[in-house]
Amino acid sequence: MRRAVFFCAGALALAVLLAGCDAGAFEVRALMLERSWQSWEAAGVPSASLAPARDRLAQVQSQRSGPIPYSVISAALVKDPFADVEDIGDRAHSDAVAAARGRAQTALANLQTIGGANYETTFEDHVVELGRAREPADIDRLAAAWRHEASVLQRQRNDLAGASGGLSGGLPRDVVEESVRLRGLATGLDEAGLPSASGWWVEADTQMYLRQSYAAVLLRHAAIQTELQAGLTELQGRTDLLNGAEQGLHQAELLLPRLDSLGAGEDFQGRVDQLRQTIGAARDDVALNQAAQVARQLVGDMQAAERGSLPLQGAATPIPCIPGAPQDLIVIHLATQELVAYDNGCPWLRTPVTTGRPALPTDRGTFHIFAKYPAFHMVSEWPRSSPFYYPPTWVYHAMEFVGDGTFIHNANWQPASTYGPGSQYGPYASHGCVHVMDGPLLQLYNWAPIGTTVQVGN
Repeated sequence: MRRAVFFCAGALALAVLLAGCDAGAFEVRALMLERSWQSWEAAGVPSASLAPARDRLAQVQSQRSGPIPYSVISAALVKDPFADVEDIGDRAHSDAVAAARGRAQTALANLQTIGGANYETTFEDHVVELGRAREPADIDRLAAAWRHEASVLQRQRNDLAGASGGLSGGLPRDVVEESVRLRGLATGLDEAGLPSASGWWVEADTQMYLRQSYAAVLLRHAAIQTELQAGLTELQGRTDLLNGAEQGLHQAELLLPRLDSLGAGEDFQGRVDQLRQTIGAARDDVALNQAAQVARQLVGDMQAAERGSLPLQGAATPIPCIPGAPQDLIVIHLATQELVAYDNGCPWLRTPVTTGRPALPTDRGTFHIFAKYPAFHMVSEWPRSSPFYYPPTWVYHAMEFVGDGTFIHNANWQPASTYGPGSQYGPYASHGCVHVMDGPLLQLYNWAPIGTTVQVGN
């Protein structure tokens, strides 16, 4: 009997002890959860997000009954009664962190867009900062700082756009465009073997300037513009001198065949060649300026010679235009053995010729071309016994202007060096026709229509 009483008293005491231990463990764990949630709230997790976890903890606490162990009532022996509570709280924390991180990523993306081309390094540093932040409040502080930074950058960006005429790829448009122009000028001068180092120094400074922050770019905008303008002025001036000289040379080369057709090509060929050499040897602005001046003078002289207003080397007088002249006029000068063709009164072709010998001189007077033959077979009107006889001969581009059979035609048997003054007394003097070298004759034949006036005189 006493044993039974003792056993019952011992069992009761053990149950009370176990219940007390269980109640203490429960309260400690519940308190730890609450303190964790409070710290999360302080770190930025909204209280409303943790409310479901607190409600679930209250439900768990309500399931305890007197001194009976909680584990017996709640089946805690096989399941952790706080697992759901912790999961709900953890999800609230994770959701709060994810939401804050999303806000921060949006702010950072906007900052990267506004920051432009030179913001990559700073952006990467911010990405690292975001990766290290663990609590919503810390992440939100980063987002707030980035939004403020974006607003400051946006103001600087707007100011820079106003100062530079807009932005190009996030960079000041005027500087970007002038930099491209400077590089083009420097490259062109390099290819021509002319000085360009000053331009490349300015370009290096410009590229360093463009890599700076908006604040620094805005601060130095006026200074870099001054530097760029000085570089552009120097290189553009040098390029203009080169272009002027080269354009003059090109114009002279175009004029040369025209003057050659007037018989004045040799007068200018040497000057054209010399100009080409002068341009090729120029290595500074002084030499380029001299070349440009030489080119202008040469072109002016050639244009004057083309108009007939400049005396040519070896010519006693210039060839002026003839007011009131026939539209198409060929003048043959017997004294100088020279033919000049006039288009609307102004000379366009000048070439040496060979006319009739003293015994058979070319007729003087005013005539007109009345027949043209691409090829004409000439047969001597003198017998073989005559000193004037010649074998049957084909001539080309023949233009008949006197009814007795006097032509302007080629003479492929006559050397080019024998044309000109005095040739009417030489071995290649004609029987009254006018010999013209093949090149000038072809131009004359293609130009002269039937009816062209031909004047023969001294």
